[in-house]
Amino acid sequence: MLPRLEEFSKEFEGTKFFPIDTKKNPEVAGEFLVFVTPVFIVYYDGMEILKKIRFFSISQIRDELKNFIEKIKL
Repeated sequence: MLPRLEEFSKEFEGTKFFPIDTKKNPEVAGEFLVFVTPVFIVYYDGMEILKKIRFFSISQIRDELKNFIEKIKL
């Protein structure tokens, strides 16, 4: 999934993606309340705006992010 997310990240200029191996970084997993993987979390202005766990598609995330971006542009 990581290569697909890296390609996906290019669609949204000005964003930062941080893939984290939760087995190697359990303290980070605890900080973000990650108990199962994969998890995709989006933050905006320090607030979690989107969290997808286990079964999700890149197109689903893309659609939700585009909707959010449209809302904040208003």
